[in-house]
Amino acid sequence: MTKLTKFFSLIFLLVAITSCGQTQKPFDNGSYIVDNSIKQKVDKKVKSYNGVTMSSMDVKLYENDSVTADTYSKGKSIDECMTFTTLDGDTINITGFAGMFAGFGYQIALFKDTCIVRHYAKSDAEIYKLHKTDSLEFGVSVPCKTYKLTLSKKPTFKKGEVLEGIIELTSEDYYEVANRGETKCKIQLTGYFKTDPLESTEDKYLKTKDK
Repeated sequence: MTKLTKFFSLIFLLVAITSCGQTQKPFDNGSYIVDNSIKQKVDKKVKSYNGVTMSSMDVKLYENDSVTADTYSKGKSIDECMTFTTLDGDTINITGFAGMFAGFGYQIALFKDTCIVRHYAKSDAEIYKLHKTDSLEFGVSVPCKTYKLTLSKKPTFKKGEVLEGIIELTSEDYYEVANRGETKCKIQLTGYFKTDPLESTEDKYLKTKDK
């Protein structure tokens, strides 16, 4: 394991721990699509540098209902995105992240024939809340108004498996509070990802610790 890979593995564990600490509310599961034809598109968007797989995202960010960032219209994707994956029991967890200790991305939980998808944002300061009346937190996990998950093959849920896919989502509204005051946020996102070979959270932690 390279130093860079170890560093990002530690970041993944930090993100996972933070996500587990949030209070989750029930929400509906949806199905995913299997379409082998997306593989060529994903392969063009996903690159590998020094043993680290870098995924890609396109985003359109709304602040107070106005578009403030749009990579779709500019034709320039965010190419240096991390993808972290674990296999825990009968669930595959996929996290796509743009940024370092602060940033945004998506969370996917894959089950047999269904999935749960959320957008999330994370900061090094307590600036986020899901509802106007909530307390501020370092990160927020946001339900999606709509989402579509397409995989290049049906998962077998076995260790060592590699998955490729495209996630398209539009989040519900959430809030950011900073020096300029309170801002209502929403994001439209398309993520292209390829996972590392699947392993459990425990195995990933032990491998990072041993190295």
